[in-house]
Amino acid sequence: MIDRRFPIALVCTLLLAASVPGLAVAQEDEPEPVIYGVYLQCEPAQAARASELIRESWGPIVQAHVDAGNIASWGALTHHTGGSWSRAVYLVGMDRSQLFQTLDETGVEWMEADPEGAAEFWEICDEHEDYVWSYVDGSAPAAEIVRDRPTAGMSVYWVCDQNQQAVADLIVENVMAEAWNAQVEAGLINNWGWYAHVLGDKYRRLLAVDGASHNALLEARENVIEWVGANEPALGSAFSNACNEHVDYLWNIESSEM
Repeated sequence: MIDRRFPIALVCTLLLAASVPGLAVAQEDEPEPVIYGVYLQCEPAQAARASELIRESWGPIVQAHVDAGNIASWGALTHHTGGSWSRAVYLVGMDRSQLFQTLDETGVEWMEADPEGAAEFWEICDEHEDYVWSYVDGSAPAAEIVRDRPTAGMSVYWVCDQNQQAVADLIVENVMAEAWNAQVEAGLINNWGWYAHVLGDKYRRLLAVDGASHNALLEARENVIEWVGANEPALGSAFSNACNEHVDYLWNIESSEM
């Protein structure tokens, strides 16, 4: 059992910091992987073709950059349940500048190697949103979480008050992590990760959970919600106040390479 006085005290500190202009919470300087995610809206009748182009045309180009050590890994997701994004691809790097450079280079190389395929892809998937995420906490180091992923994924994209999102991070790290790690130990999920917005639109935090089946992922989430409600209802409410809107996705993890 965790010492609940510790997280409560820290939450109070962060609430005070968030309420005082110019007062910032210290951040660690240890480097963590950065994830560049491209979330795509694709023509439904042609979405399978878009996935084929990712696997066979763009994917080998990106994998060459992984093999060369320019980035750590990459992956592709297909929509199972959720919002309007039907496909997603992501690149993972240890250095943001190198990650951005690699992203640009893969685009140029794709146009040179298969201009018809690249043009066809962007015609099928003609709308997209880009996000850059940084790792906050999870069941394993981020570099391990984002590689060798299983077949089922769940992502929860949170809209958070920017003055309170550090409170949400603290609650995840000191309270919810115990419940999520219990789901790993029980075998319901393979891993989980909590990520912070670096660049992008309205979503400020991302919870990503992987496992063998979508039903197992949903069961694990229900267990975590129940655990927090039974053991830390006040902190659960504090989290909901900090991040009070979200959208859920279930993904099929189609490619996960390193």
